[in-house]
Amino acid sequence: MLNKVAKLSLVATSMAPIFLTLWFVSFSQQWDYRAGLNYLSAAVLMALLCYGIIWLSGKKLEKLPVKIKTVKTVDKEVVGFLLVYLLPLINQTNKVISMPVLTFVAVIFFFIVQNSHAYHFNPLLGFFGYHFYEVAIEGGITYVLITKQNISDSKSITRVVQLTEYMIMDVTHG
Repeated sequence: MLNKVAKLSLVATSMAPIFLTLWFVSFSQQWDYRAGLNYLSAAVLMALLCYGIIWLSGKKLEKLPVKIKTVKTVDKEVVGFLLVYLLPLINQTNKVISMPVLTFVAVIFFFIVQNSHAYHFNPLLGFFGYHFYEVAIEGGITYVLITKQNISDSKSITRVVQLTEYMIMDVTHG
């Protein structure tokens, strides 16, 4: 399982689309790609960190056998988080991005995601080709499974790594 720093980093990387949006807001005001380059740099670094955490997890964490009993897709739930990512666009009327408001929203968002065990709602994982499923394994425990596969048969997933208390990642096909 990921340590606290890695879990915190995985949650923090879900903020990358906000920084990408902030870069676009700055860019569109001046039509100069250098405007808000710090936001774009932060978004790219967060994307790389997210990819690195997931890649290393698949390589370094203990691979556990798993028997999945039920599968339900939860990809569609990511859409709700898109509203948060579009928040910086709302402040377009006065052409100023209020850093205190943005910081407050980011802290609230981070707190909610961290404490609700909603690590899987990181849109970067979707960008990297992962799909999200709610699965019940033998023994009745429910997890969020991330996998690059479209699951049509629950028996196709046989090995996972446990990323967090409630999130596992398929390593059968990797």
